Amino acid sequence: MKPLGYSKEELENYLDSMINKGAIWGRKEGDKKLYSLALLIIGIYEFQVNKLTKEFLEDFNQYVQEAWGKNAQKIAIPQMRTIPIGLNLEHDLGIANYNDIKQLFENVEGPFSIINCICRQESDLLGNPCQITSRREVCMGFGYMAKAYNDAGWGREITKEEALEILKKNEEEGLIFRPGNSQKIDFLCSCCTCCCGIKGLKQLPNPADFVTSDYYAEVDPDLCTGCGTCIDRCQMDAISLVEDISIVNRKRCIGCGNCVFVCQEDAIQLKKKESQHIPPMKGTDLYDEITRMRSKLKARELRKKQRREKRAVD
Repeated sequence: MKPLGYSKEELENYLDSMINKGAIWGRKEGDKKLYSLALLIIGIYEFQVNKLTKEFLEDFNQYVQEAWGKNAQKIAIPQMRTIPIGLNLEHDLGIANYNDIKQLFENVEGPFSIINCICRQESDLLGNPCQITSRREVCMGFGYMAKAYNDAGWGREITKEEALEILKKNEEEGLIFRPGNSQKIDFLCSCCTCCCGIKGLKQLPNPADFVTSDYYAEVDPDLCTGCGTCIDRCQMDAISLVEDISIVNRKRCIGCGNCVFVCQEDAIQLKKKESQHIPPMKGTDLYDEITRMRSKLKARELRKKQRREKRAVD
């Protein structure tokens, strides 16, 4: 550490301070401390949980609008996906384990952490509280993610049974399940369209094209009574009444299953899309793939720039 002018202890203190500020990512493996850079999303933004400020939000939102968002749209593989709710539902879909919330929770590694939703904390700070839930402890971390959040004081450890109870409440309130885009998950967000990242998608005419999901809802007109309960439940405005029968707009449906949950007539079922998305096995595999895509994108943009410069000279 001598070339930097810091002792090992001084550098460790600086890095720990950066972790506490949510500027970098850190975790422990046995008696070792590991440090790494953090993405903006999912990363630095989420690490502001319980300490969010209006000043941070002003800078963050400006950067997202002017720079980050434009580049993120060019990456074909998203960091998150949508899976059906289903702790209290029986899906006859031959559903893959990585899309089955029951199986995901059976296979996930402990410890478990419950975390205040950073998106709803932002809405609270800006004076626009969530319209779907009054609870803030709705998002979860698992395994190394849970340990890192718990160690930093950003989350609190809970049992698997407590996690399942919270998840049931999330289902009952109509939240949308959004884990990381990998088969083995290390976090699960429970989202809404008034606070969370998917709120921007709701403004689009075709949100289904921008959400990674393997399912869509379909109504059986012979069973539908036209009560409208599913319309009130759907956060994506994907359902409407036509001649007293609910109709699902597949361009808007993101396959969350909330409409199925509230239909008393069993008139709505989730159906598999023809094209199925198979997520990378682990989160590290996902981000390796994203890094490769970014490298290819950067190289392509560099070639375009060189061609433009060559034409200008010619």
